[in-house]
Amino acid sequence: MADNLASFKVFCQGGLNTSRDALSQGETQPGSAISLINYEPAVTGGYRRISGYSNDYGLVPGTGSVLGVAVANGIKDGIIAARKPTSGSNYLHYWNNSASSWVAVTTSGSPTMTGVVKVRFRRYNWGSPKVVLTDGINPAATYNGTTYTQITHAQAPAAPKYSSVFQNHIFLSGNSSEPTNLYFSAPYDETSFGPEDGAGVINVGYPIVATKAFRDSLYIFGLNNIKKLTGDNIANFVLENVTDDLGCLATDSIIEIGGDVFFLSQDGYRPISGTNKIGDVNLESISRNVQSIFTEVVLKEDLDLLSAVVVREKSQFRILSPVGDFTGLLAGIRSTPQGNTFEFGQIVGLEATCSDSGYIGQFEFVVHGDTNGKVHRQETGNSFDGTPIISVYQTPYIHMQDPEQRKIIHTIATYLRSEGDNELAMSVLYDYEDFSSLNPSNFTLGTTGAASYYSEAVYNSTAIYSGNPAPVVRTNVSGSGRSVSVKYVTNDTNASHSIQGLVVTFGVGDRI
Repeated sequence: MADNLASFKVFCQGGLNTSRDALSQGETQPGSAISLINYEPAVTGGYRRISGYSNDYGLVPGTGSVLGVAVANGIKDGIIAARKPTSGSNYLHYWNNSASSWVAVTTSGSPTMTGVVKVRFRRYNWGSPKVVLTDGINPAATYNGTTYTQITHAQAPAAPKYSSVFQNHIFLSGNSSEPTNLYFSAPYDETSFGPEDGAGVINVGYPIVATKAFRDSLYIFGLNNIKKLTGDNIANFVLENVTDDLGCLATDSIIEIGGDVFFLSQDGYRPISGTNKIGDVNLESISRNVQSIFTEVVLKEDLDLLSAVVVREKSQFRILSPVGDFTGLLAGIRSTPQGNTFEFGQIVGLEATCSDSGYIGQFEFVVHGDTNGKVHRQETGNSFDGTPIISVYQTPYIHMQDPEQRKIIHTIATYLRSEGDNELAMSVLYDYEDFSSLNPSNFTLGTTGAASYYSEAVYNSTAIYSGNPAPVVRTNVSGSGRSVSVKYVTNDTNASHSIQGLVVTFGVGDRI
């Protein structure tokens, strides 16, 4: 009887795919996912349950949501945040590591946070690290760790929303009374906007919603237009058209990762990347596998509330929102024999009003603010600030090359990479959960006592640093069907784990 058994291997890669038909996905992408919640493409292969976040930076003084947060290496201890003050005008704060507390920055010019939805930070360094702050209500300002200075030059915009640093100029835009104007400062002088000093203003012809410096160009985004500025001073700046067919729908969706700039457009996430032909720009969506999800985001969500943050050490970015029922998204780069590709997953339980990431010394910090005024650090711990992390991975329905022949499933071998003790619930689901199908009860997969990686496990009495770090858990199952899907679920504060693959052992039945 054993001679009649066969095995079907599933390599866990491909990410969430909601755009393929069920038949072809199960045959050509059995390792992709029809549900992938709080799992990320693992740098070691497979899908890894994401790490948690912790409230490392307490409560920012003030009232309401955190309006902005920045990782700014070289400015105080590197973490700064903005929140509406309960009194006065000191809305900006820096984190003091030695005192484990926030310190208010004295803000000149009596800025107000009334009407401010977001405070946006832009890092730059013209000899010493600084940030430029914009909010659409107050004049732009700079902060260098010592002094907060408003940019109040007579020819500067009064209340810009957006900033960029390009070719040693500060670019400001998004002033509500002149939305099509792009202002630039004098070289190396962010306080001067006088033409006599090399400053100026350009009317790009459409309302600006974002700007982003990338390589030798400054990209200027509208809702349905993109242009780029080249050159390095007022004498040779040239404005060129990129496209009039699409634009950026969410200001804070723009990120730079993997040598490209990406942004949320009408049909999903798109890169701007230079091609081999000088001056050409290549635009194509990277989110086709989850197009239906992005379509729903564009149609139903307040896009001004979205923020995107890069996790550089994982070649990953995350799209977050403070809305309670919003399901966030993450995308990571997977290296395959066919080249690099993006794999998507969903995030549940991580809500953010703003986010940022960067290096302080040699360590990467990924932070976000919330509606309660707290600032959290991501990529730390095994919970969402004490709340268990729910995770779900479900394979497509796999029919082992023949969608009409019944298979009797005998065992499922799950290949796990453990970072500590884990317990997963596994479900075996037949025939697309047809009402006439009988599915077995859930199975429990445990890795207690399995080996852990030194760099990933917390050293304690239960951690083991020897043996096989990728245990195989074999489960005897029952039931039969023309197709089968395997689903893994956790909801706990245990250490993270990776599901790297599985092997289904089955016998062949009838065709009835």
